[in-house]
Amino acid sequence: MATQLKNRDIKYINKDFTELRRSLIDYTKSYFPTTYNDFSPTSPGMLFMEMSAYVGDVLSFYLDNQIQENFLQYARQQNNLYELAYMFGYKPNVTQVATTTINLYQQVPSLTPTGSEGYLPDFNYALFIPENSTITSELNNPVPFIIEDPIDFSVSSSSDPTDITIYAIDGGTGNPEFFLLQKSRQAISSTIQSEQFSFTSPEQFSTININADNIVGILDIIDSDGNEWYEVDYLGQEMVFNSIKNTNVMKGIHPIY
Repeated sequence: MATQLKNRDIKYINKDFTELRRSLIDYTKSYFPTTYNDFSPTSPGMLFMEMSAYVGDVLSFYLDNQIQENFLQYARQQNNLYELAYMFGYKPNVTQVATTTINLYQQVPSLTPTGSEGYLPDFNYALFIPENSTITSELNNPVPFIIEDPIDFSVSSSSDPTDITIYAIDGGTGNPEFFLLQKSRQAISSTIQSEQFSFTSPEQFSTININADNIVGILDIIDSDGNEWYEVDYLGQEMVFNSIKNTNVMKGIHPIY
């Protein structure tokens, strides 16, 4: 008949090699005093005790490290920081590029005043510059810059104001003849490149590698049928909202400049 083991006094806070080795020795002296009592450095029993203490020390180190890497404020490994950021919905900017503020100007004629409105710019001549337009600096070695946001000189708002000044005055009448429109945009030092990939039979979670260095971002993905594909936060997302310009004209309301 097997004898019932009595409760053992086991400590769980010893994590390093020295403390684990001491605990194993104390445990053996307490519960096996007549079975083994040779604790000299050259004894076979100490060999197994020190090997067990070594394994426990290594496992404790990796366990603490893995727990630490699960917290954003304590993680040290770069790939874990990125994964934690993605998990919280934040997309870190992994590539840094030169940025600058570019002022864009356009000259438009003035409208003949009607009623009491006074002279206004003729926004029928206002330009629309699409997004991702490229501007090159005037240097010995020209540097291309990309303006990511579209520019519409006919629209002015608190978030995207259009500064309007008088550019030229009619010498005969002294009235404004031309106005100068100005907008500001942030531009990044970059170039746009395109790559083509072929997909054959359907494959779940198919991945491709882009063979390029210093990638700032992906502008768009268009298939051979002209369909545009979008990046979504999760695979179950079925709808993507795009901003469009409101071209409805409200009668009786005129801009004031």
